[in-house]
Amino acid sequence: MTKPLDAARLPRWLMVLALLWLALVLGLGGALLWQRHSLPTRIDTDLFALLPRDQRNPLAEEALQSLARQGERHLVFMLGAADADRAAAAAQFWQQQIKPLPLQPQALGAALDSISRFYAPYRHNLLSPSDAQAPANTDWSQRALAAAYSPAGTGPLAWQQDPFGLYTNWLQSLAGANKVRPIDGYLRASDRGVNYVVLPYTLQGSAFSLGLQEQVLDGLEAAAARLQQQFPDVQLRRAGVILHAATAARGAKSEMSTIGVGSTLGVLVLALLAFRGLRPVALAALSVAVGSLVSTALVLQIYGHIHMLTLVFGTSLVGVAVDYSLLALAASIDNDTPVPARYRRLLPGMALAVCTMSLGYLGLALTPFPGLAQMAAFAVIGIVAAWLTVMLWFPLLASRQLPATPLSRWISQSLARWPRLRKRHAWLALPLLLMLGVGISRLQVSDDIRALSGIDAGLLKEQIDIGRVMGLPSPAQLFIVQGATPEQVLQREEALAARLAPFVAQGKLAGAERISRWLPSAAQQRANAAWRQSHIDQAPGLLEGVAEQIGLEPGWIAQQRQPAPLLTFDTWIQSPAAQATSYLWLGHQGTGYASVVLLQGLTQNAVTGELAQLHVDGVTWVDKVADISRLMTRYRLLLTQVLIGAYVLSFIVLSWRYRQQAWRVLLPPALATLLTLALLGLLGAPVQLLTVVTLLLVLGMGMDYGIFLLEHPQDGRVWLAVTLAAACTLLSFGLLALSHTPALHAFGLATLSGIGLVWLLAPLFRLPSSTSD
Repeated sequence: MTKPLDAARLPRWLMVLALLWLALVLGLGGALLWQRHSLPTRIDTDLFALLPRDQRNPLAEEALQSLARQGERHLVFMLGAADADRAAAAAQFWQQQIKPLPLQPQALGAALDSISRFYAPYRHNLLSPSDAQAPANTDWSQRALAAAYSPAGTGPLAWQQDPFGLYTNWLQSLAGANKVRPIDGYLRASDRGVNYVVLPYTLQGSAFSLGLQEQVLDGLEAAAARLQQQFPDVQLRRAGVILHAATAARGAKSEMSTIGVGSTLGVLVLALLAFRGLRPVALAALSVAVGSLVSTALVLQIYGHIHMLTLVFGTSLVGVAVDYSLLALAASIDNDTPVPARYRRLLPGMALAVCTMSLGYLGLALTPFPGLAQMAAFAVIGIVAAWLTVMLWFPLLASRQLPATPLSRWISQSLARWPRLRKRHAWLALPLLLMLGVGISRLQVSDDIRALSGIDAGLLKEQIDIGRVMGLPSPAQLFIVQGATPEQVLQREEALAARLAPFVAQGKLAGAERISRWLPSAAQQRANAAWRQSHIDQAPGLLEGVAEQIGLEPGWIAQQRQPAPLLTFDTWIQSPAAQATSYLWLGHQGTGYASVVLLQGLTQNAVTGELAQLHVDGVTWVDKVADISRLMTRYRLLLTQVLIGAYVLSFIVLSWRYRQQAWRVLLPPALATLLTLALLGLLGAPVQLLTVVTLLLVLGMGMDYGIFLLEHPQDGRVWLAVTLAAACTLLSFGLLALSHTPALHAFGLATLSGIGLVWLLAPLFRLPSSTSD
């Protein structure tokens, strides 16, 4: 049983400091609780916010966010069959099956009619590209007569208002490369011999609501099963943000119930076997929790916001602090030394570990990236706060002497049997160097953000199929067009479209979505009107001949020659057409205006390089995937430099205390790092940003192990603390190697290798028994 020690013997100053620290922690916790409603808005998830301010493109960020908001609540279902009527029947069945779900079908018929009515007064200034490029010998009279006698009708307007079909053709050209057309009350498309019905829906709620995700995904899966039974020959394709979010949430929940529960049970069982109780684990968790709480509160106070990556990476780095609590707890096993004396004995090693690790992390703050500086602040504040919790609270909360258990005794005694590397073991360097050479030579680097996303392959294929069949544009690669006035923006869009025309002609692009297709610039409208005058209105005998053959009044000819008013931006922006294309217009920006041009049919990565080389005044190329991947590369390289700098700085600090023995602290994490990289090379696992973060964790924990063993080389209780710390880290982070999410798998694999190796290597380099004595 535990033996109580006299807490009253603790110095009065320690009691005062403990109370002050408690008051500060409670105050910071209370501040976070008070601000709990505003906290979600202060957590930044935009990766571009990690860039230095002078390297950011606010306009590009706003454009991407606008597109994300536009598509967040949209879902598209596509049902295909060889027979068009079969596809329509399946679509009707599907609509009935998903009726109970919080999905609203998009009514497109009324919107198309209102758009057609809006443009009608301006039709003489509107001209499709195909009509503008019509051959000089086109028989316009025959075209008008054919339309007049066609049983299918002429289009949205009566024949007398659009006899040559110019307005109808222009309306049809608005679809651009979009292959979907309204037929018999459905949106239809065909591809590779399959006829599809397209059903667009709007989600009634947030795509990131966990309850809504589960309801929608379960409902769609049940509806898909019934559809398969009723229409086994019909293909179903689905696309929507909520589908990806729900699938990811389901996967995370599944892994949490396996990996998460497994790691938690492992830590609890380890604590019971090592300490014969859960109180020590609760105290260790308390120190890390206080570290994370204090760092979160102070970072929010300093920066006003906190980035999601800071929370993820910073919390992992603060996890190093579990070493301090476990060392303090292990030191109390079968130890009747007075509490003050016990902690005075631990103070030098722990203080040095905190200083060296904090100085290493502070190297992140020296980079020009605000995200890294925030991570540095979070990690250093968290580590210092966790250490203060151990030094100020543990003498009160863990003042009892703990009994040794069979497991703790066996681990403690194993240190004496653990070998030390000596000169006669130098031959081991040869196979070690061979393994390092082979592994590192095969090492690959990948900063492609798509490799870390973990998107469900089946859903991704369905989304790609829908995009191909419908001719949808890519939301990740686009152009931003800027101008002093809306008119200048429109003219620059048209200039860009002319530069993109060769790409369309060569099949590298299918088209481009742009505002200037829906609102031609004033200059283009005048050019269209001039074309109409020369080819239609002023063509000798054309209108007169058509009127005579059809039997129309002379007033009809005058109506055809009546000039149309120019469609101005101020008029257009209030129209239903502007509402339908609002995601393309960024509005007033700084001293001018801006819009977005989206590309359709962009499937070849090589083409993006050519597009990036296009130079048009006021036009900027944006490639979100490439930009984020470049950002990941820069962060990885900077973190690598910080890692190397941390080794150098730590060696200088450690040499001040340990002189020529400082290498014994740093060599184990350095070897563990190199061996981990070699192992990743042999396994074909690429080095990523998360890998370097893990190597920082290996350095931090490895230095702790080395310092503790160098300060207390013969103390089995210190070895027990080191072993338990490594085991907790491996159970908490290492098991993530089993995750199906690529980012978590990479982090877990590197942690499993790095921490496991540094634990094995650290005791090999401890001082010889004669020296330590």
